[in-house]
Amino acid sequence: MFKPIKTKRVYEQIVEQINQLMKEGYLKPGDKLMTEKELSDKLKVSRASVREAISALNLLGILESRQGEGTFISDVPQQSLIETLALFMMMDLEASIELLEVRKMMEVQAAELAAIRADSASIFKISEAIELMKIDIKENIIGEESDAKFHHAIAESTKNKVLVNFMNMISDLLVQNMRTSRQYLYTKEGNAEKLFEQHDKIYKAIKKGNPNTAKKEMFEHLDFVEKELKGFSV
Repeated sequence: MFKPIKTKRVYEQIVEQINQLMKEGYLKPGDKLMTEKELSDKLKVSRASVREAISALNLLGILESRQGEGTFISDVPQQSLIETLALFMMMDLEASIELLEVRKMMEVQAAELAAIRADSASIFKISEAIELMKIDIKENIIGEESDAKFHHAIAESTKNKVLVNFMNMISDLLVQNMRTSRQYLYTKEGNAEKLFEQHDKIYKAIKKGNPNTAKKEMFEHLDFVEKELKGFSV
């Protein structure tokens, strides 16, 4: 009946504080937010955690970053803001699992098409992402950006403009999904290496022009991630 209580990550606590300040009227639409350094000093947390919170709030449309000016509170209806934040705070892991289900529907077929249609330039782009992943592992980096580049390169390899445009539309969401997934998965020893091996197998299948293997390897990769995440939600 009861589930274990899990400690909230630092960036989630920062998001909650910003939400509370907005609800109480201390932060209003159009107000400029403190700099990353100022927030980090004020909250006694790392700048990486502040950056993650700002990234999440930008993604939700609650904050707006302006080049050379800073970060501002967006002009969004308060009720919409509360509902969006409630969804974000309560469904972080669950939403990631649901997005993985959608990705399985879409990217398994994409891997198959990529193996049929990829040209030398496409293969090179995928290999570049693989090389970035190697560096991420060596430097102990979560590597969601490299992961996103890999999957986007596969979408481009299909030569399907609708799929590529759709991947462009949800690119921020995908990066956030991969960040969340990897933050959970990397708590288990050996998962970083497993994820790299899975991506490498997909790449090699596409490079060899083997659609059935590419399809199988992509399914097994996304299925592995989904099952691992479900283990954390129990």
